[in-house]
Amino acid sequence: MTEANDRSFNQMFQAHPIPMWVYDLETLGFQAVNNAAMAHYGYTEDEFMALSIIDLRPPEEAPRLLQNIRHHASLPSATLQKSGLWVHRKKDGSLIDVEITSHAINYNGRACRFVLAHDVTDRVQAAAKIARLNRVYAVLSGINSAIVRIRDRDALFQEACRLSTVEGGFLAAAIAVPQPGTPELAVIAHSGRILPEVPAELAELCPAERVMREHRQVICNSVAADPAFALLAERMHARDIRSLAAFPLAVGDRIEAVLTLYANVEGVFDPDEMKVLNELAGDLAFALLFFEREERISYLAYYDVMTALPNRRLFLDRLAQLVQLDGTQQPLVVALVNLDRFAQLNDALGRHAGDALLVQIAARLGERLPEAFNLSRIGGDTFGLTFVDLDHAEEAADLLRDRLFRALDQPFRLDGQTVRISSRAGMAVWPADGADADTLFKHAEAALKNARTSGERHLFYAPRMNATLAARLALENELQAALENQQFELHYQPRVNLGTGAIVSAEALIRWHHPTRGLVGPVSFIPLAEETGLIRPIGAWVIDAVCAQQAQWKLNGSAIVPVAINLSAVQSAQPDLLRTIRSAIETHEVTEKYLEFELTETAVMNNPEEAARNLAALKQLGVRLSLDDFGTGYSSLAQLKRFPFDFVKIDRSFIAGIDSNPEDAAIAAAIIAMAHSLHLRVVAEGVETSAQLDVLRSLRCDEIQGFYFSRPVAAGAFEEMLRNGTLMPPSETGMHYHI
Repeated sequence: MTEANDRSFNQMFQAHPIPMWVYDLETLGFQAVNNAAMAHYGYTEDEFMALSIIDLRPPEEAPRLLQNIRHHASLPSATLQKSGLWVHRKKDGSLIDVEITSHAINYNGRACRFVLAHDVTDRVQAAAKIARLNRVYAVLSGINSAIVRIRDRDALFQEACRLSTVEGGFLAAAIAVPQPGTPELAVIAHSGRILPEVPAELAELCPAERVMREHRQVICNSVAADPAFALLAERMHARDIRSLAAFPLAVGDRIEAVLTLYANVEGVFDPDEMKVLNELAGDLAFALLFFEREERISYLAYYDVMTALPNRRLFLDRLAQLVQLDGTQQPLVVALVNLDRFAQLNDALGRHAGDALLVQIAARLGERLPEAFNLSRIGGDTFGLTFVDLDHAEEAADLLRDRLFRALDQPFRLDGQTVRISSRAGMAVWPADGADADTLFKHAEAALKNARTSGERHLFYAPRMNATLAARLALENELQAALENQQFELHYQPRVNLGTGAIVSAEALIRWHHPTRGLVGPVSFIPLAEETGLIRPIGAWVIDAVCAQQAQWKLNGSAIVPVAINLSAVQSAQPDLLRTIRSAIETHEVTEKYLEFELTETAVMNNPEEAARNLAALKQLGVRLSLDDFGTGYSSLAQLKRFPFDFVKIDRSFIAGIDSNPEDAAIAAAIIAMAHSLHLRVVAEGVETSAQLDVLRSLRCDEIQGFYFSRPVAAGAFEEMLRNGTLMPPSETGMHYHI
């Protein structure tokens, strides 16, 4: 080089922004270094000149450097060579990634190499970060795929750990879960490097323990520098653990598991990576929620939540299995057991007491019946069980008596009270009563219904039961059609003042114009209507029809007298009963005092508290109230002081013998006297003879109703009786009315 060229080269060399230097190929010492190199590496020119090229490399890269120098020395001198990426060490000890481009030159008469050192640390780190994020995304994708195909929690956890190490490049991964009843965690899934053993006294410092204790994720990007891990750092370094992160896998507020990831480099868990890892942990937590809900749904599908017994579905599934697997042809008996008067107990003590009773029954039967009985709660107050390994079907009846009934007959404690219950059972036998589970179950139901109707404690199925049930079902369908097709009408039976003989009231009695059977009385269909719930719409129809008839009589200019409407126990407990009555009154513009509602003694006393509230609400409407069939239940007139009745109706069973049976006469006399003392009027039902009439008059009864005066008649005939002022005929005994 000429002197001018040397000067130009030196000027360009010093001004170039990229670190450059010249080193001797023989001594490897620096011969020249530019300002950019000195600024970037932190050495002065004199310090650079005292170093060799090896001093810029970490010790572990020296062999690779010497091999690279020998390789470049063998290449033609005019070749511009790139020697790839190297790690350089600055004066302050920090490491950078550099990309080397070099060229052989003659410098001051020595064989040297001219080097350009591009610092590509940011580019390398960005590429590494992208690669690392891609690996984490691969883990996320793999876990989402696993969630779709894996339905077992532990298997999913193991696959998540495997993906984290194999696909994600983490040193190790582990998932721990809380141990029931203890504060300890147990690792149930692990992959990668074996984790260090931690003494019990340091267990609380472990990341998973901290997650459980602090209810948050734990991140450590430098185990060596984090004071929280100072006591564990040596053990972790022995396993090459440099950083870690632990994530809670929570379902709601409850941490179900902890995922911990370990890395062999520091600074791995930066915000970008944490964003993906949090999503990963969230997906695992969602899977746990899904598993929990799936298990819950499965449980609800097959088990009764209240009693924890198998439900009807599982009972039938197991019964089907028993039928299919039984090759012995020994009888298999299906029994359905129902509690008597459970609804009344619910009404009297409250639904919570009824629920508590069912739980106690399930527990007691579970203790006293072998598991092979397959005890289940079929629904409501009905339980099912199967009897197997019987020599003959009659053994089932013995087992019912000796085990089940004996267990149920023992008293129960509910809300501090001793409660006894009675129960009934219906049984069907395989294969005689059905070859499949559904048929057996249906026939056991038929037997149970027959037991309840007949009053027997237990009955086996008989074919004639099906005919009876089919007839009831047909009647129910016809009753529904009757309601829809307006096949009902009302007849009216007069009530007569015993003093004047005049009609003072009437009782509305429903009749059904059956398409083929003609006029059907209420005894044939009202019990079924109450059982099926059709009594509600039928009762609403009666209320509306009575109000409509009152309005028509008024329009016709006829006399108006109060009309009594019977309310069943089901109707009187209806939340919308008052609204139904009020609506009918307003629609037809009738006067409230011309409406009377009759409730039976049994309906009132089944739940006195509720009855008192309902009757008070009815009374506020301005209607009249009467207690029907008095004397047939278990109340006394003294108890009736709390109810706002206007009338008491003596049941016809006492009236029938009032003229011949001194006891009936005494009962009637007591009822009349006590009712009058409570300022209640008394109506005698079922009066059919003059002799009965005379006794009632002598006992100062207020009103009578019965065939002696009139049978129930159609609305037109009753209107005609009112128009004509029809009076009760004179007594055949010659007794006169007292007006």
